Amino acid sequence: MRIVGVILAGGAGRRLGGVRKAHIRLGNLALIDWVSRVLERQCEQIIVSSGPGRAHPVPDLVSVCDAEGGITGPAAGLLAGALWAREHAPGALMLSVSVDTPFWPEDFAARAVDLLGGDRHCVVSAYGERDYPTNALWRIERLIAHLAGIPPAPRGPRIRDVQAALGVQRLDYAPVSAQNPFAGVNNLADLLALSSRLAPGDE
Repeated sequence: MRIVGVILAGGAGRRLGGVRKAHIRLGNLALIDWVSRVLERQCEQIIVSSGPGRAHPVPDLVSVCDAEGGITGPAAGLLAGALWAREHAPGALMLSVSVDTPFWPEDFAARAVDLLGGDRHCVVSAYGERDYPTNALWRIERLIAHLAGIPPAPRGPRIRDVQAALGVQRLDYAPVSAQNPFAGVNNLADLLALSSRLAPGDE
């Protein structure tokens, strides 16, 4: 099955002083490099969803912006990625990953594909009781059709609500991983916590 990876990198990083998360370094790599490196092993092509009105210059990666006047927030980034994937990789699935998820599991795509089917058109990452809605595998046509029918609003729609409408299956890594592979970087404490996981060669 063909899969297009979409790195969601449109956040403003307000809790990190306005620094774009993609450029924050964890050890010797920027966060976007951590994510793109692991997605290369799971996806046929990787693009960057860079948010409203601004391209995200990343060598060797296509960058797509949110449509003007449409839905807002992470859902807008998902729609931008899905529209690109439909045009350039017809029939593919889409794997969306937040740019601040450096320890994304290498087997997620393979495990998630097996969970799609019937009335389930999305597989969301989970660790124990917590879901990570922006990190998920999607059936592109279903996602576009749903998001296209939502009128613009100052905020939203919530990704959880989109997934509930599409039919979602959780993929919980708590039984197979001692550490949460979906932990992200929202503040300095998060960055320090993830730094403690680095192997000696990554520091």
